[in-house]
Amino acid sequence: MVLVSTSDIDDRNKLCRYKTEKRGKVRKRIELEISYPRVNDESIYEKYKGEEPLLEAVNISEFGIGFKSKLPLKSGDFISFLLSIDGKPSFWCISMIKWVGYNDKSYVIGCEFISLNMQQIRVIRNFVDKD
Repeated sequence: MVLVSTSDIDDRNKLCRYKTEKRGKVRKRIELEISYPRVNDESIYEKYKGEEPLLEAVNISEFGIGFKSKLPLKSGDFISFLLSIDGKPSFWCISMIKWVGYNDKSYVIGCEFISLNMQQIRVIRNFVDKD
């Protein structure tokens, strides 16, 4: 997969555009600091102390989520986190890192959701389909 624009993560008005798109579901931009993230069942905020968010969601689909990270994570790692979308009750997500890139001084991470129930998938689907 090749990015058409190397700065599309920071420009919030651009669409996610790829020369070849493997996903069957639409992604939507989302600006969201991730609450209580854990990588491979270890708290990253206990391990890496700091004031800035270490992990931010940048796009989401009903199958996965994209992150911008200050931490060097690797493919195959598991990330669990609390997700709240559109004022709906928050829920825990577990995702597996499928790919990692580097863009604009931060890591860009693509994850696949592992354990969502149908109600959680509907919350994400309704958010993505809105507008």
